[in-house]
Amino acid sequence: MSLTPNRRHWLAWLAGLSLTGTALAQPANKSPELVFGMVPYLPVQQLLRLYEPMVVLFEHTLNRPCRLASAPNFDQFVERARRGEFDLVGASPHVARILHREESFAPMARATAPLEPVVIVPVNIQTKSLKDLAQRDVLVADPFAVHVLIALRAMRDQGLAPGRDVRLIVAGTQRNCVQRMLKGDAPAAVGSVSTLAILPPELTSQFRVLTRAPKGLTPMAYVAHPRMRPQVDPLTHALMTFPSTAEGQALLKAAQHDGLTLLTPTELASVDPLVTEYYRQRAGT
Repeated sequence: MSLTPNRRHWLAWLAGLSLTGTALAQPANKSPELVFGMVPYLPVQQLLRLYEPMVVLFEHTLNRPCRLASAPNFDQFVERARRGEFDLVGASPHVARILHREESFAPMARATAPLEPVVIVPVNIQTKSLKDLAQRDVLVADPFAVHVLIALRAMRDQGLAPGRDVRLIVAGTQRNCVQRMLKGDAPAAVGSVSTLAILPPELTSQFRVLTRAPKGLTPMAYVAHPRMRPQVDPLTHALMTFPSTAEGQALLKAAQHDGLTLLTPTELASVDPLVTEYYRQRAGT
């Protein structure tokens, strides 16, 4: 499954169209194109490079062309998924649960690594606990990202109400959070262990973990739009065998996701408290 420069360029161009919601007409003699929606936890070009082997896997499994698409933020990603713009979705567990519970998306697989949210601070700051962040700013990639929602629940448990006792500054990506924190834009940031681990050493050497929030089910879940139900079994089988391939091993290692296992409705239901936190954040309460 080697990537040619032309294919990368083509996919990058398509991804740019996807972000604006522009669709390409398919020739009448071609199989309809699959759209694989990936939650925007990384910049789109990084998502394209990282998940290209999975795009190829879906193409080969269903013998249909496939492209990766995303959205500018988590909220818009959820709305695009609700509108049916994605055939297949890779998303945080609370997004997968929303789509499963409210839009009847079918669960397929999830990463085996647990999600580990952390609050980080620069190494040269004397902050000792979450309570030291009262009436201060905290950088987040997206207020609706699952690692952020878990961290916000941990703050509430310490008596810090987001928006009242702690002001959230949205930075777009975890890398932006770290860079802006190190520049002095805020004394702390929220991240996930798996994503922070893929940052360059010149950044990771400059921050430390202040608090580890409770672990979540998984950093990534894969679900399918209801119209894809006839193809869910072969797609799930393909995902289960993906870790045994060189491409699958490389992707899962690069994404810090360890492996893949079946995703069950019961597991999705277990993240309902995070869905509540998601809607609470949207309502600003």
